[in-house]
Amino acid sequence: MVFTVIGAIIIFSLIIFIHEFGHFISARIFGVTVHEFAIGMGPAIWKKQSRETLYSIRAIPMGGYCKMEGEDEDSSEPGSFSSKKPLPRIVILAAGAFMNILLGFVIVLCLVTVSAIGSGGIASTTVDEVNPSASAAEFLQPGDKIVAINGKSVHIRRDLSFELSQAGGGESTLTYLRDGKKYTQTFTPMETEYEDGSRGYVIGFNIKVAPAAPLSILHEAFFQTVWMVKVVFISLGMLISGKAGLNDLSGPVGVVSAMNTVAQSGLFDFMFFAAFLAVNIGLMNLLPLPALDGGRIFFVLIELIFRKPVPRDKEGWVHAAGFILLILLMVYATFNDIVRLFTA
Repeated sequence: MVFTVIGAIIIFSLIIFIHEFGHFISARIFGVTVHEFAIGMGPAIWKKQSRETLYSIRAIPMGGYCKMEGEDEDSSEPGSFSSKKPLPRIVILAAGAFMNILLGFVIVLCLVTVSAIGSGGIASTTVDEVNPSASAAEFLQPGDKIVAINGKSVHIRRDLSFELSQAGGGESTLTYLRDGKKYTQTFTPMETEYEDGSRGYVIGFNIKVAPAAPLSILHEAFFQTVWMVKVVFISLGMLISGKAGLNDLSGPVGVVSAMNTVAQSGLFDFMFFAAFLAVNIGLMNLLPLPALDGGRIFFVLIELIFRKPVPRDKEGWVHAAGFILLILLMVYATFNDIVRLFTA
């Protein structure tokens, strides 16, 4: 558990550093003065002044910030954030989340590359051998390429199990390519038990392994990252629809606990979880909620549409209230995490 906590601190610090670096480098590109680039919170344990920017590492390895001129107040300085046009401000605000998602992709790319080299190939969505007892055996043949399940596009092996799980094992449609022609058939998935004891659904065929070429590695890494994005949006949809509640949210304690569980499966799964965490944090930051980057982007979009900015003091109050609510939500989620640890 100690090593997991250390690993979690390193992962969170890296995610935060990359996020703030996105804001920092985009601010520099658009000529915005950055007063401080800090990793962590609390008192500084290291700092260095370079031209107009103070670089610092803070005592608490959680959080960080990129303090820009005119970010939270009006400023007439030529290098102020508030003096820039709306589109550059949107880019600067979105750059942190973009860098988080990019970090997730890079981690996945490294994992896919190592796996492909070690195994000699990448699992495709092409049929190699069909299970005779499978419902799909009535129409599937070796060489068929699965392209969709229930109308949802399939690009990688993970998409197969994901779309089948979304269907809940019920009767589904399977779209596949054969000799350049597209066919769609109805089938019933087979229930199976995985090595970890969990149960799921499969079509009922062995997958053909494709050569580990650079393009196929990029293709796999890209759509693994797309899968992460889909999972995040589906989770948000469950929260909005009421299928999941606040009690299902996890705070830092819950995330570290999940990382500890994943770490039992090995470094590969741990790093894949870290990539998912980076993508998740990036997307969450883009939500149009006060105090988040997405909330700030929302106010800039209002200015862009109505040709008039929202008064800074009013926007500041909204973000301050949002920040307090986010802290309270974090405290609530952390409390639930601790309760779950002692009652599990």
